[in-house]
Amino acid sequence: MYESLEDLRSKYETIFGNTNHFNPEVNEILSRGFAFQYDTDENEADVLFLGMNPSFVSGQQKESYEWTREWTRGKDYFTPFFNIEEELKEEYNVNIKWTHYDLFAFRETKQASIKDLLMKNEEGRSFLFQQLEVLKERLLQTQPKVIVASNALIRTFLGMNRHRDKKGNEVGVWLGDWIKFDFDKTIGTYVVNQPSELKGTKIFFTSMLSGQRALDLGTRERLVWHIAEILK
Repeated sequence: MYESLEDLRSKYETIFGNTNHFNPEVNEILSRGFAFQYDTDENEADVLFLGMNPSFVSGQQKESYEWTREWTRGKDYFTPFFNIEEELKEEYNVNIKWTHYDLFAFRETKQASIKDLLMKNEEGRSFLFQQLEVLKERLLQTQPKVIVASNALIRTFLGMNRHRDKKGNEVGVWLGDWIKFDFDKTIGTYVVNQPSELKGTKIFFTSMLSGQRALDLGTRERLVWHIAEILK
């Protein structure tokens, strides 16, 4: 378990420092460095917004860095998180502390790169899984009451799409042996039942909260109401 920002940064440095065996296209992505959010009070978070990986826009500086919740204020991708916080307070009298982090720390905008360049070969899968091991530590460190997973592919990496292929081999396990969920018909969402440290955490699997594929207004309003009901 990491004990400080420096310790967490060191874990990513180790993972990203052993990537010379990738093809040029992947190496170009990895040459941009890694990035992640870190809040000193993340272990007090009521809500964790879980994303896929930080984006990279052409012309941006290639560097590794971390950011804080306050640094994200006013930035398009993070605006919905602040809006949900404000709506919970104003409309439901529910005060929350939230944080955000991604499954992966490499900087790339196109999600297809994950599927096409990393998930289809052993080296790429190993690289992804090493970062998922860090994710496990971060989940145990934060122990949020609610997780909002705003990307459909997150379900895959949490093992919810595991199945057997035509040869009978189990595929798509990823973190499925470590974390398990049940759908609670009383509250209408998934609840973690394993590992024990996260037992009872509620998780919402949603579409993106910003951008062209963002939740429609009605679905978003229901999400805010649902979070409020759980946290009251």
